[in-house]
Amino acid sequence: MKQRRNATVFLLPIGDFILVIGVFLLGYWLRHYILSDALLDLFQIPNDFRLGLWHYAISGSVMACIELVMLWAFGVYRAKFGVAQVEELAWIIQSSFMAAIITFAFTFASRQLLFSRFVLLFSFPAASIAVSFWHYLYHRLSRLLALRSGRGIKVVFFGDNHVARELADYMRKNVPAPYSIAGFISSGIDAPPGEDTLSLSFSSFQDMFKWMNKENISELIIADPELSRKDTAALIYLAEQEDIPYKLVADVFDLVNYTTRVTHIGGTIMIESVPPPLSGTSIQLKRMTDLLLAIPMVILLIPLFILISIAIVIDSGFPVFFIQTRLGKEHKKFRLIKFRSMKVGAHKEKENLGFADKTDLLSKSRNDPRITRIGRFIRKLSLDELPQLINVLVGSMSLVGPRPHIPEEVEHYSERHLKKLDVLPGMTGVCQVSGRNNLNYKEMVKLDLYYVDNWSIWMDLSILILTFPAILFRKGAY
Repeated sequence: MKQRRNATVFLLPIGDFILVIGVFLLGYWLRHYILSDALLDLFQIPNDFRLGLWHYAISGSVMACIELVMLWAFGVYRAKFGVAQVEELAWIIQSSFMAAIITFAFTFASRQLLFSRFVLLFSFPAASIAVSFWHYLYHRLSRLLALRSGRGIKVVFFGDNHVARELADYMRKNVPAPYSIAGFISSGIDAPPGEDTLSLSFSSFQDMFKWMNKENISELIIADPELSRKDTAALIYLAEQEDIPYKLVADVFDLVNYTTRVTHIGGTIMIESVPPPLSGTSIQLKRMTDLLLAIPMVILLIPLFILISIAIVIDSGFPVFFIQTRLGKEHKKFRLIKFRSMKVGAHKEKENLGFADKTDLLSKSRNDPRITRIGRFIRKLSLDELPQLINVLVGSMSLVGPRPHIPEEVEHYSERHLKKLDVLPGMTGVCQVSGRNNLNYKEMVKLDLYYVDNWSIWMDLSILILTFPAILFRKGAY
């Protein structure tokens, strides 16, 4: 079955266009009517009405057009994201920034010298927030409607293994596209059925494709690392003959990483390595961003630090802080600082607690008896982690990065996992905005590695922004 174009896909860019213009006109209204007196009194900035609403509407339309082009160029409308919500917001922020800069150049080139700089400064963050919220609503509603009406993208996996199951689970929960998992096909001919109704088997590839056409399957994902080259080629050939789109899951995860690209020489396809994104001047840029954000945060949060400290002392006495040895960049040990949320000596009692998975070094219990009353509250809102801003200031941590590494955990890392120690650990990260404690260990590792291999300043900004709703709605926090 071929994937159909749905007329509703045009609602997304149309909504973006209207929102960006609306944001621009909102900035005009705020500058010339709401904030005019305050700007005059505080900064001696006079209000100049020689450029009317029409000029701002034209410039807003220019910014909207540029933003749409940027969003299309970054693939936002194609929804091709490795970490859907984080990457989409990163591209939206970058698109809004570029659109604001180019619009400023347009106003200068068209000799609109009296154009309000406040409107341009306001339009960048406001457009980012408005467009991202609109995309969130659109994806949620369109996905729900598509699945309920049977217009979802029906996907079948060739391969019934943990790789296929984990990928399918991620596609169900996080991918904006309305994926509907039709089944997992056992790779062996006449293989016995699996443990649920989604486990399938067929006597031949031809029978499998007959079933796929009958069930209107939209896409085939080949996820069997044990499949021979001959059978893989046969599957791809038949999928092309039946005009069914396919994806091939790479079976070299432990050999190559995301910092690679596909290239070819003389028609021969190869995979080549590229420098990691967080290297060279990028490290200095990230450090500068950390300091620019962390210093004012520490100053503003001093009253909150004092209140939490008093509450901890009243509730369970001293000490106020919990200090633990962690491994940072390049295996260097550092002292991680948190507000104490457990009873004194709680770490010694860990072995007596019945966690569901004793092999999981990161396991936590929702009803851990070691947690104090104040500790449970500050954990829910992640307030216990605020002292890590001190770690950020001294350079042992970053605002955004992989989870801080426990020495006992690192002992079990594979060569691939050790790549997480190439960058500074972070106060927040992809894991924290993707479910926190609701994620299992494998999912956390994959997300951390994805961040290391795909870092950008825009991704850091998107993670910082998404951290606030993650804390507010307390998803996976306990």
